Amino acid sequence: MNNQLELMRKGNIKKALIHLGLPTVLGLLMTGFYNFVDSYFVAQLGTEAMGAISITYPLLTLIPGIALLFGNGGSAFVSRLLGSNNTDEAEKVLSSTIAYAIIFGIFIQLALFFLPELLTFMGASENVLPYALEYSQILFISFIFHIPSIALMNLVRAEGAIGLSMASQVVGALLNIILDPLFIFTFNMGIRGAAIATGISQFVAFSMLFSYYLFNFSILKFSLKKVKLKKWIIIPILQIGIPLFSINMFQSVSLGLANKFASFYGDNTVAALGIVNRVIGMSTFAITGFSRGYQTFISYNFGAKNMERVKEATKVAVAWSLIGAVILSLLQVIFSSSIINAFSESQSVILKANSAMFAGSIFFWTYGFQAMGVIYLLTTGKTMIGFLFSIARQGILFIPIIIILNYSFGELGVYYAQGITDVLTSLLLITAFLYYRKNKKLL
Repeated sequence: MNNQLELMRKGNIKKALIHLGLPTVLGLLMTGFYNFVDSYFVAQLGTEAMGAISITYPLLTLIPGIALLFGNGGSAFVSRLLGSNNTDEAEKVLSSTIAYAIIFGIFIQLALFFLPELLTFMGASENVLPYALEYSQILFISFIFHIPSIALMNLVRAEGAIGLSMASQVVGALLNIILDPLFIFTFNMGIRGAAIATGISQFVAFSMLFSYYLFNFSILKFSLKKVKLKKWIIIPILQIGIPLFSINMFQSVSLGLANKFASFYGDNTVAALGIVNRVIGMSTFAITGFSRGYQTFISYNFGAKNMERVKEATKVAVAWSLIGAVILSLLQVIFSSSIINAFSESQSVILKANSAMFAGSIFFWTYGFQAMGVIYLLTTGKTMIGFLFSIARQGILFIPIIIILNYSFGELGVYYAQGITDVLTSLLLITAFLYYRKNKKLL
């Protein structure tokens, strides 16, 4: 048996969670860091360019988020099948998941025809729209490779190749950091150069991951002959994938809505919110990365019927993620001014961003518990309640809260909407866990 799978089945639980989670955390942090650096270089082009990054961010995270539908759903199903020693069916699921992601990456190019209308609807002003179009058009083309690479990152992780998943993210991020100043300033390509640098980096990451299956380095083998459009493959993928995709989808909707409200107060507010979203996004990546390692572990052991290991891993994951989220919240508040000053020389943008950073950080500590709770519910078959909580933080609670707070408190209400939503979501999630525990419906 592969050493990675043996560690998940019988190894020390804390060691296994570190082994599965740490590389994913580092990989996602590198991805977040290159987004951070990307924003820094673009910010040197002016407030309009930074506003363009802010406006396009929700849209450019929504589309790859659909890859999480295939990647997370497919990888959790593959882990479960590996846990029950069903290699043949695992290969069919893997091959089908990769094929679905490639087809979607091609299909989504149709959205290029509607980009101006989409960006205007999302709050792009006349000054910001040209920059937003120039940036997003190139990145949409790169989705042909980026969407399959997201699915592949999850799939290689499912069979224990955590190092490759991390390496693809690190190489892509480092390449992007090197190419950004080259294309933006040396070649004088401006915001278009930033998009080209990102597209090249995404292609390289895809090539690394696909080569793992193309040249048979993997445990499971990719084969076009095993690609199937069958209910037994599609339904389990969707049961786990749709709720996790919904998190990403509603996150994009909520960011878009926040940008729309921010645009009422001017381009400086949009730029300030964009800076804060990138910074807090780094912290979110850290928690999300660990949750994916946790998901791989409990998916495998749930499939292998090792319920005691699922229970113990959940206790450890919740405790660690809560501590991590508290530390990240404090760091965001303490270093807020230093980070924001690096992005803008505009005093208006700096003041607004500092207010938004404080508002977004004081309740961020609740996110760790939320992330692990949703993963637990979805992976252990409590799909409906997991789905509801997956869309609560960025959807069914956030949308009415930001509308009410914007109406009642104006610009400050926009800044505090996410934090207040986090508190309410956590309280509801704790209530649900206590109810299910009392009725012995949880481990």
